[in-house]
Amino acid sequence: MQHSTESRNLRPFLLLFAGIIAWWLVPAAVRRAGYEIVYEFEAPSFVLASHVNDLSRYWEMNTRSRHELIEAVFHAQRVAATRLYEAQQIQLLREENRRLEALLRLPSRQEYRTITARVVQRDIGQWWQQIVLRRGSEDGIRVGCPVVNAQGVVGRVREVFRHTCVVELVSSPSFRISAYVGDSNNPVVYCGAGSLPFMQPVGEIRDIPSDFPGFSGTLDIMTTGIGGVFPAGLKIGTIAGPLPRTDDGLFFQARVDLRQDLSAIEEVAVLVPLKPDLAELSEWRKSE
Repeated sequence: MQHSTESRNLRPFLLLFAGIIAWWLVPAAVRRAGYEIVYEFEAPSFVLASHVNDLSRYWEMNTRSRHELIEAVFHAQRVAATRLYEAQQIQLLREENRRLEALLRLPSRQEYRTITARVVQRDIGQWWQQIVLRRGSEDGIRVGCPVVNAQGVVGRVREVFRHTCVVELVSSPSFRISAYVGDSNNPVVYCGAGSLPFMQPVGEIRDIPSDFPGFSGTLDIMTTGIGGVFPAGLKIGTIAGPLPRTDDGLFFQARVDLRQDLSAIEEVAVLVPLKPDLAELSEWRKSE
């Protein structure tokens, strides 16, 4: 009797173990297809939740007084006028860059189409550093596209589905990108160092050359535009001195403060290259 009871107690664990073994024996293409089917099946649930949240905000705005709405309209008009002027200045700068590139016979820089996207799900914890956006392959998003906001780099598109996409955040330990430290022209490699709920997201750099000049205050970490689809000049974060040396004593290491609450981001911009380097995107995907 005791033996049969123990067998019944172990049966669920044996079935779970057998299921895991069977899953790993299935070809990778079948596992990937099954994963995409399950994801596409559950995706409408959190997309619908995002739409419900937008609708609740709409009705909340309807409860505002007429005076508040008038003030909001005037403020929006002022902001729109400022943004229109800035857009005109940006267009003039682009034309000037094209003229100088043609004059100096320089290769043209990568141009992007911007797709704004709402965040519908966040998975930020010990194991995952990612968000899900309400845009997908039907909107033109591809794997490897940069994701940014007004504060700088947010992450990179890791997976794309029909109506949604998964973004690996800049705080993820598997996120890598070349960067400049302050005014230095020597590129270094930035990598994420994780983030927990209610805590500041951080990254790290461990290969700053030993001849790097000392500094006081803070230094910005900026993208270089080298070896990837991220444009140059995007802010990643900041570091503060003094810098400690690595174990071998040849390089400095630094903690990078990302200076943005990744768990509270509601809207981002996906940069889709107009002339994508498919080789770069495919190589990045293989590295994952």
